[in-house]
Amino acid sequence: MKPIVMYLLGNIDGNTLLCTNLFKEPGMGNETTSRPMMEHTPELYVYKTIKTPDDIVAMVEHITATRVDQVALVTITLGFETEGKTSNGRLVYTDSTVTYLLNSLRLLVRKTDVVFLLSHTYYFLLLAANLQGGQIVQSRLWDALLWRIHSIHNAADCEILSPCSISSGYSAYPASHHDINEFIEGASNASLRSNFASEKTMRKGVAKQARTHQQEDGRDEELPALARKLGIPYLSLLPRKLPVRIQQLVDPKLAQELGCYPLGRERNMLTVAMLNPEDRLALERLHQETGMDIFPILTHPQELQTALKQLV
Repeated sequence: MKPIVMYLLGNIDGNTLLCTNLFKEPGMGNETTSRPMMEHTPELYVYKTIKTPDDIVAMVEHITATRVDQVALVTITLGFETEGKTSNGRLVYTDSTVTYLLNSLRLLVRKTDVVFLLSHTYYFLLLAANLQGGQIVQSRLWDALLWRIHSIHNAADCEILSPCSISSGYSAYPASHHDINEFIEGASNASLRSNFASEKTMRKGVAKQARTHQQEDGRDEELPALARKLGIPYLSLLPRKLPVRIQQLVDPKLAQELGCYPLGRERNMLTVAMLNPEDRLALERLHQETGMDIFPILTHPQELQTALKQLV
């Protein structure tokens, strides 16, 4: 067994962030159910794997009765390609991705917050948080998740399978919902959503993408293949409702001029959707204007045009 390695990552709300066992075996997560040692080490950031939402209901009832009078809930759901291989090996890769992403996101909320994993959905129960607090945490988690997925897309690790879609919602109790079940359902209504090119779609049109990717005919098939050739993600759909802090990173006029749509920020890295991710002049201009490193992704021209109109 490999040793536990601990890194000091930073401080959020007065809590020191510790990341443990970053070099763990594939598929091993920080679940309280699978690692009994977690029960005796409260300094670690842990989550609980559940089978039904009833566990969330029970936890909300307990917390609001004994600890705080309000909570917020952020949900994130991962979607995976269902066509093609259905072997046990494929399922293992999916589970590895789910736990890998959750282990990174768990560090972005407080140790006192409660995190659940139900199938491919994450539930972040934020103690003493209101609706606005839930939205702020949702934005933080969403930006980090996009960056992680982009990293998976560019990695050669075959044991990590990139999701083909992600969605997220949030709600508060008792502020926005007086019934706990409605509170959980409310957080399941996605306010953020992104679709990524599936593996099957990416395999189409590889032979023609170099000379025909500017043509409208067949673009839906050729763009994902082009993105794969360039080693970057492809987004077929762009989120329409961006957090204000993300919109403010790029001036709308500059976004229109350069044809780029801001998607998220992770530390000093700004992710933008573009039609030509190889446009070095545009990337350099964007770097100079924002002071950040730019991570470009490819998207459909009509999708980019529609999204840019939302910034004006």
